[in-house]
Amino acid sequence: MEFRDIFNTTRAAIESGNWNPYLGISINNKYFTPENIAVFASWGAQLCRDGFALLVVDILQRINNEVFDKANVEKAISKAFRQSDVILDSCRQALATLPAADRKKVVILEWPDIMDAAYFHNTRIVFDHFQKNEAFRNYIVNSVSGNLGSIIHRLNEEKRLTLCNYVLYELSEFLCGFMHKGVHYDLCVYPGSIATLTRELLQQDFFQDIYGQFLFHGPLAHAEMYA
Repeated sequence: MEFRDIFNTTRAAIESGNWNPYLGISINNKYFTPENIAVFASWGAQLCRDGFALLVVDILQRINNEVFDKANVEKAISKAFRQSDVILDSCRQALATLPAADRKKVVILEWPDIMDAAYFHNTRIVFDHFQKNEAFRNYIVNSVSGNLGSIIHRLNEEKRLTLCNYVLYELSEFLCGFMHKGVHYDLCVYPGSIATLTRELLQQDFFQDIYGQFLFHGPLAHAEMYA
């Protein structure tokens, strides 16, 4: 595995089995082939403390569908689950290539699987502050706009704000990881600069009050890495 960026831990700690990694799988990211997923799953199963998770970000894809497909909520959700079925099949194909002992350490999760009481608490705080904290709102809007590149000029303010919801729903997972069946998945690994938002956001004065109200399961780390 190729490491390019690590936040809140070290490569040595990761490879010593001190964390429970999880791979967040974006629906439209072409990187997530069965072959690449298998490489991550094999790596995670061998180095995890308790387990490794493949987290399919399914229901949040409906936000992108609403904006870019100009679909109503019902159609956007329906399409998101059709899209996620393809990814879930890729995950199952990937796991089928692993030895039985490694397969036992890997779980395939969908977004609703991580939505526990702590997630709802943290997400409510995020959305409350997005409405009343101008500095926080501007930061998220600018971050999302920057990731869109030239396409941002095709979107009106309402659509830009809608796209912000994707990040807002993810912030609890970005900053806290998640619990599933008694295991805290606490190392977010991803083939992209996912640690950048977290690292920069935690340095902002306006975010300290928001972060201070979060419920945590324990420490969290990030690693940008590639198969």
